[in-house]
Amino acid sequence: MPNRLDIEITSQTPNSSYTWRSAGAKEPKGTIKASLLPADVAIGDVLKVEADFMIDGIEITAVLPQKIKKDGPELLELFGTGKETAGVTTSLVKKGGKRKRRKDVRDGARNRQAKERKQQRSPKSKPERKGRKPYRSPRGKRLKPSKKYRNEYIESLPELHKPLAKELSGSTIPNLRKTIEKMELPEGFPDALLDYAENLNQQLKMAEWMDKAAAIENNLESIDLQDFRSVVASSGRWAKSTESIAVKERLELKLNERIDQDHKKWLNSIEEALKEDKTVRALNLSSRSPKAGAQLPEAVTNSLIEQANKALNAEATAYRWSIVAEAVAFSPVRQKVVPVGLPTEISEELNQSIKKHEERIPQISKLFSLT
Repeated sequence: MPNRLDIEITSQTPNSSYTWRSAGAKEPKGTIKASLLPADVAIGDVLKVEADFMIDGIEITAVLPQKIKKDGPELLELFGTGKETAGVTTSLVKKGGKRKRRKDVRDGARNRQAKERKQQRSPKSKPERKGRKPYRSPRGKRLKPSKKYRNEYIESLPELHKPLAKELSGSTIPNLRKTIEKMELPEGFPDALLDYAENLNQQLKMAEWMDKAAAIENNLESIDLQDFRSVVASSGRWAKSTESIAVKERLELKLNERIDQDHKKWLNSIEEALKEDKTVRALNLSSRSPKAGAQLPEAVTNSLIEQANKALNAEATAYRWSIVAEAVAFSPVRQKVVPVGLPTEISEELNQSIKKHEERIPQISKLFSLT
């Protein structure tokens, strides 16, 4: 496919041809046959041409017609019906009046409707509860890395390579490949460009990892534990330099200390909730251990089971029963809880909740299957 470019005519040669250079360049690039040029061509004219990029140079194959500049704006001619119509008139109205009265009527209607809804609502009625999600403990400070290492790496590159690095820092290799496919480049150039971009992308990712690691080190106590784990987990891929390997080792040590610290706080929170008979809170907390695979102490496990059994009794309402049962379903003691009694009235909502979690709470589900 021929390429299009703008050229400037620089001089005329004795053998009926002209020299040219790319528009804005300093030196001539080649020659063009006079037969391809317009009859009134002059030195300094800028023309748009089609050219083939050959191994030994650029060969111009055709000169494209030039756009004709217009002296003024293009106007549209309007054709009317020939009839004269009256212009638009306006009238000024004082503030208030009918508009204010209409607003008062609407406000009064809204107030009456709200009052009627309040009177019809039962004081003991509970709002309809949607499907409950597993309890999530409060997250710590989210990771917000700077761009210090990434920008330093881009600045260290040659000027011609910086635009490509900046393009990659906000995109991906597949997106860059799509962009290159749309460009008209010499044969073989796209493959070479992508090979270089792959290496460039690796270096950028390593610099971005250092930015994340630095943000973690500045907030070791308050950073969210999930973000902390994610950065440490990716260190094996991106921590390659001597400096980054040293940072990786420090983060791994601090992560273990942080997990142990959060684990102790987690156990203390469960024990405090159990002492205050906050069964649902204790069950919810037990489902979110900061240390993967860690077991609850036997004393805490027994207390959780005992309080959960007592909370699921015949005197509890169906609404309360549903809340406790769902908390049990996501706790580590879910298969050991056996209710002391079923609620007097079993609502449809409770039945649906038990059915939804029947595989997680087999002892409870078994009691409902017998009713």
